[in-house]
Amino acid sequence: MRRWIIGGLVAAAIVIFVAAFFPTSGNQAAGPAQAVGAKMPDVVFPSLTGGTVDFTSLRGHRVLVNVWATWCGPCRREMPALQRLARVDSGHLDVIAIDQGEGSATVKAFASRFSIAFPIALDQSQRLGTVLHLIGLPSSFFVDKNGVIREAVDGEMDYATMSQKAQSLLAM
Repeated sequence: MRRWIIGGLVAAAIVIFVAAFFPTSGNQAAGPAQAVGAKMPDVVFPSLTGGTVDFTSLRGHRVLVNVWATWCGPCRREMPALQRLARVDSGHLDVIAIDQGEGSATVKAFASRFSIAFPIALDQSQRLGTVLHLIGLPSSFFVDKNGVIREAVDGEMDYATMSQKAQSLLAM
């Protein structure tokens, strides 16, 4: 039995070593970046405040879609910047947060605690994360008026970065 355990650990170490020192070729996109240039999927999710968030109805709008969860530390730290961006660019940019895998009570408590005023949708089955090839949270997608993803960011952004990317999208 001990041999099997040691053998398994050696095999795992070899796999980790190969993955760390021999990455895939540079022309393969990984994570949200591979969604850039594609249309935002036509999905509909229940809204935290009732009704739905329908990505088809957002055509004609510039949108920042932030995929997140309440348990995610970087997501929590990023929320004030999203709130500020939604307020500053109101009327020019729609900010929408899509919670991954949590129930409405959990998300409502979070939204109330942090006074989130922009729309939040619930993706309890995490369909959007699968379609957009998320590798972590938060992930953000800057979507043009035609529904095309123009930029994707995997990880937390500060307000300055978020605002700069939003201004680039608004300039299109």
